[in-house]
Amino acid sequence: MDAFAKSVPAKDRRGFFDNPNRIESLLTNLLLQKQLAAEARAAGIDKSPATQSQIELAIDTELAKIRMQQFRTDVKVPNLDELAREEYIAHKEKYLLPVTVTVKHVLISTKERSDEEAKALADKVAVEAKADPAGFDALVEKYSDDPSKADNHGVIVDAASGKYAPEFAQASGELMKPNEISPVVKTGFGYHVIELVKREEAKKRSFEEVKGEIAARLRSEFVDKQVKGHTDALRNQPMDANEALVASLRQRYADEATSPAGK
Repeated sequence: MDAFAKSVPAKDRRGFFDNPNRIESLLTNLLLQKQLAAEARAAGIDKSPATQSQIELAIDTELAKIRMQQFRTDVKVPNLDELAREEYIAHKEKYLLPVTVTVKHVLISTKERSDEEAKALADKVAVEAKADPAGFDALVEKYSDDPSKADNHGVIVDAASGKYAPEFAQASGELMKPNEISPVVKTGFGYHVIELVKREEAKKRSFEEVKGEIAARLRSEFVDKQVKGHTDALRNQPMDANEALVASLRQRYADEATSPAGK
């Protein structure tokens, strides 16, 4: 079980094993694997040259993976505080908190009405909304086809972000004052009428606020560079190869696939 646990990323291990049913299923599968392996040994399968080669390959694969994990852990990372500060000073725009926009919207779906009918109804809703922005909640309840309105009452947080349809996000981001109503906007879902609830402009974050974030990225980049350097050095060591034998592999496995034993 401990050996299996090592195959689960450390950050996910606690959640993975915090489930009695999952543990029971895992134990059953590990036991089955042990039983089948015991049958294979009893039948002498582990003694055949072909099986030995597969076992050696599995061992090499696992050892290589463990070695790389160990290498990453053992990399000596220098103090990156000064480099992090230089990164912050040179690229302050990367560490802004973006504009955050919260809106309410009415969706007029085109799923069960024609495009012309949906557009006409959306135009009507927009006129009513602009005439009485304070009554927008009632318009959501009366007209919106968005199934999530029962839970969010038409409210969309972070509406100008990439989480939403580009047309919707752009229209939301262009609203500047609370209760401002957008022009009718068309997306793949239908037509939207949008009202601005709240807008928070982009905000600068101090170096102390982002220091950990920058240092973590720089550390990861440094370790990745050391790993690449180590593996590149191994790959670039002199190697003697039998060119004819390497070339024959292509035909070897093609012949194996068409032979009676390979079927």
